[in-house]
Amino acid sequence: MGPDSAEEIRRLEPETIERYFKSPTTVIHLLSQVPRCELRIEPATECLELRVPKDGSNPDLSPFENIEIDYATDPNQDCFVLRLAAGGMHYAAYSFIAKIVEELQQGQFFSSAISHSLKEYELLIQSRRLLSSEKQTGLVGELLLLTFLCGIDPVSALTSWLGPESEQHDFSFDTFDLEVKTTKSERRTHRIGSATQLEPSENRSLLFLSIQLTAAGGADNAFSLVELVDKIQSLLGPHTLPFNEYLARLGWRWSDVESYRTKYVLRSRPAFYPVDEHFPSLRNSALRQAIPNYEHLSEISYRTDVSHLHPASVPDALSGFADYANSLLRRS
Repeated sequence: MGPDSAEEIRRLEPETIERYFKSPTTVIHLLSQVPRCELRIEPATECLELRVPKDGSNPDLSPFENIEIDYATDPNQDCFVLRLAAGGMHYAAYSFIAKIVEELQQGQFFSSAISHSLKEYELLIQSRRLLSSEKQTGLVGELLLLTFLCGIDPVSALTSWLGPESEQHDFSFDTFDLEVKTTKSERRTHRIGSATQLEPSENRSLLFLSIQLTAAGGADNAFSLVELVDKIQSLLGPHTLPFNEYLARLGWRWSDVESYRTKYVLRSRPAFYPVDEHFPSLRNSALRQAIPNYEHLSEISYRTDVSHLHPASVPDALSGFADYANSLLRRS
């Protein structure tokens, strides 16, 4: 049984945390029984994950580099999932999470508990100006598709990738546009960054590609962000310079490549969905009609779960992508 009051919390020793990070598999440790707070240590990715019951609060960690919030459904409860990159700072990262749990046991909402912990550990969270975990995840998904396209026609592939140009959608093909979203969640839950992101362009159909990643462990078909970049550079040959410039606009720095070697495999087969009246989204055109003075709202972002939707068939322009993706699937 875990502790059920703040007075009973006993923090783990640094030696224990280091031992957990040397484990060949994910370590699960119950930090608190009431509320139930579960710590997961993922040695393969050097990440800590805290699962706590959803409490109606709305924590916002978007300004921070090494931390993100997601959602999951455990057998007995809906959970917030806080993920923290702990590379080189294992015990400091654990202490940050332990502080959050202590605040929760004192009756704080999750968002307040995070705020209090941030005041003590802000240096940890902002210590490196890397691409945020969320940006890394998103870039992995886009580069997976770009790698496949470069294997067919490198020049056309680079032309079709609109993401680095800050266009409305990530890729554009002859008959449709494509928005690529990638998640490490167990469900197909994706963050949408604006009310225009899933707004189809005039006279163009829009497809949504959902990609799910998971930690690779020792899988022989694993891939990392750095490996995808290297592969694309090799395929592009003399056309590499524009690709490097695109990466720089996204915040990629070659001095940071050692921080982008986390290995992944695909959790599931990538799925395509038409963005139509059945797709769960907030769209600028509809909101403008429904909300008075809508033009005064800004920074609209939200999460959408498409797990319940039936995938569409793979578009003809990407007919070989399914076979390519199958080679990267997690193997049981």
